[in-house]
Amino acid sequence: MITFSDAKKASRTIVRNLNPVSVVLFGSVAREGIGQDLDFMIVTDENSADVEDRYLLLHRCMKPHLRKAAVDPFIVPLAKWRRYYADGSPFLELITREGRPLYMRNAVKEWLKQAEDELGMARYLLEGGFSKGACYHAQQAVEKAAKAKLIDKGWDLEKVHSIARLSVIGQEYRLRFPLDEQDLTLIDAIYRGRYPAEAGLLPMGEPTAEEARTAVGIAEKMVRYCQK
Repeated sequence: MITFSDAKKASRTIVRNLNPVSVVLFGSVAREGIGQDLDFMIVTDENSADVEDRYLLLHRCMKPHLRKAAVDPFIVPLAKWRRYYADGSPFLELITREGRPLYMRNAVKEWLKQAEDELGMARYLLEGGFSKGACYHAQQAVEKAAKAKLIDKGWDLEKVHSIARLSVIGQEYRLRFPLDEQDLTLIDAIYRGRYPAEAGLLPMGEPTAEEARTAVGIAEKMVRYCQK
């Protein structure tokens, strides 16, 4: 059997030899932490004509890992990945939903940039009087800023949306996010109520303009902290 730890080792070999844009693990090891083989999606800068050479190089560098289990890679150039995803490829949607990113080039910078963009959208919606949208993007800014800081400390990215959980993980890395319990409760309530079928973004109903301002304020101090 092969484990998630084995997947991380294989991913590091891929990064050293192929210099990819990203490496995503999918399949049984991504879902359950253990399995019979390793399934990777590897996004590269190269165009389609170079993919065959990438597969040959990958086969050579994967030989030490093949002693333990089969490695099934799927290499796709970034431009083609974007095109397939925009066209609604079920395969890429499955990987996006169930896969675990093991590597992203300039990961901290990219996550922090996304956090800043989310904060900008939250401010814009707040000024326009769209409290629900402002709250949602404020939560996204907090989540992405926290992940940027954790990744910078060596955390393995996982699909977690609870800011309270991210805060606890941060403590394990000696990070002290500038959020108190009231902040955590509000921001997590915003995420739990993000779907139209629920009563509103907050347990008590539609968020008020004051609650939206509070949420944006929480996002602002979190992003400032993570920019340092």
